[in-house]
Amino acid sequence: MRLLGRGLGGGGRLGHRGRSRPRQGKAIGANTGRTLRHRAGDDRPSTLCEALYTSARDTEFTMVELNSGRTVDAYLQQVDRIVYATFPDESRRRLLEEGKWEVTLLEQDFFGVKFAPRAVLRVWNEGGQLGIQVSDIDLSDLPDEIRVPAELKVDGRLRSSKRTPASKVNKLRGMVKMSLGVEVPFPYSTFPLLRETVEAILGGVISRLEESLKRSLPQDFAKWARSKEKAESKVLKM
Repeated sequence: MRLLGRGLGGGGRLGHRGRSRPRQGKAIGANTGRTLRHRAGDDRPSTLCEALYTSARDTEFTMVELNSGRTVDAYLQQVDRIVYATFPDESRRRLLEEGKWEVTLLEQDFFGVKFAPRAVLRVWNEGGQLGIQVSDIDLSDLPDEIRVPAELKVDGRLRSSKRTPASKVNKLRGMVKMSLGVEVPFPYSTFPLLRETVEAILGGVISRLEESLKRSLPQDFAKWARSKEKAESKVLKM
């Protein structure tokens, strides 16, 4: 799942592995049109290059259920907790409404250009399937000269899967779809490999979010399971 942030979970030794497999990716109309524009207070013409990129890929990683009473399916219902685990720094997340947050992603470095993107994150659980959507990306931290108006939408789904009901190994499997629309100003619209460069910037942002999910969810699941166990033990002692 090429979906940032650096998640921090609870303790516990819980090994996990993840992988992503591209399914399809294509650029549509990498140079669909060029229009001469003028910026306010700037006599230089601005050439607009419009590009659209879409891709889809599979993702998979492993979580371990040590107790049948504390399942991965139950954990995936904890939507708020999953967001907090993925974005543990409170200053980097702001609740907009139920299931919807504005998040500030970790600082990126693209050939010496540093920026911290912001985006709208939606997380929900429907029918046992965890949904994650990223949209409204804000790249205003980029220098004016290379700030690119872009519309990015990432839509991902994760569902737990076991080989047998008694198995402790639970694989989270899913797919993520990404669509990216870009308007590139002059002189960058004339650069070779322009589309690839823009895709690399935003693709790196999404990759870090995917990596954060793969790291933080197994760790936080272990922490959640232990806290449930302690709570149940206290009830039994009463």
